[in-house]
Amino acid sequence: MIEIKNLSKKFQDNIILDGIDLEINKGDVIAIIGPSGTGKSTFLRCINRLEHPEKGEITIGDMKIDLAKAKRKELVELRQRTSMVFQSWNLFSKKNALENVMEGLIVVKKMDKKSARKVAEKQLENVGLLDWSTHYPKHLSGGQQQRVAIARALAMEPQLLLLDEPTSALDPELVGEVLDTIRKAANEGYTMILVSHEMNFVRNVANRVIFLDNGKILEDGTPKEVFNHPKNDRVKDFIQKIERMNAPEYII
Repeated sequence: MIEIKNLSKKFQDNIILDGIDLEINKGDVIAIIGPSGTGKSTFLRCINRLEHPEKGEITIGDMKIDLAKAKRKELVELRQRTSMVFQSWNLFSKKNALENVMEGLIVVKKMDKKSARKVAEKQLENVGLLDWSTHYPKHLSGGQQQRVAIARALAMEPQLLLLDEPTSALDPELVGEVLDTIRKAANEGYTMILVSHEMNFVRNVANRVIFLDNGKILEDGTPKEVFNHPKNDRVKDFIQKIERMNAPEYII
């Protein structure tokens, strides 16, 4: 069980997250949807303390941290238990794919290079890129770079995997290979929170969907409940607009 309590964040007078509470069960794949600028990415970044919230605490197993007051040692432990995949893949340009995946294992988990290499090779194989392990980011496509980033995150064996719009920076033809990699991780039982605008993917891979607006959770349910039978009027309006956008303009 992972529990987030009273997570709050504001920029100047603008409230981004307004006391969010969330319980996450092991193996949950939670997709966060909602309009742009509503705090979805900030929510993930506060969980991993890449953003500093005004209030909030997280409990992961036997670890409980006040996210507003966490000290360096606590943040190291938090990042040993969580991994994040960003919109842009953030690979080290002067390290090849294998070295990028090994980096966190050596620096954060203090593994020796031989052990780290073994884990990194396994994860690159899992994302279909073992044959590309000696290639540098500039020689990889955007989809391949994002798959390396996912391999890097999974190599840390996180108790919670955070994915922030992992396909938003990709050309449309590269989106599928990254979504397939995420789907495979979900099927393997990883617990994850996913921010995505790929609604069909959300419907198929998530077991819970959360609608976030104005810093609050307006809806929390299965994909069928949220997409087909939303209770909140704001959510109904959002889903209707999405369906109109996806509908064909004419029928022959």
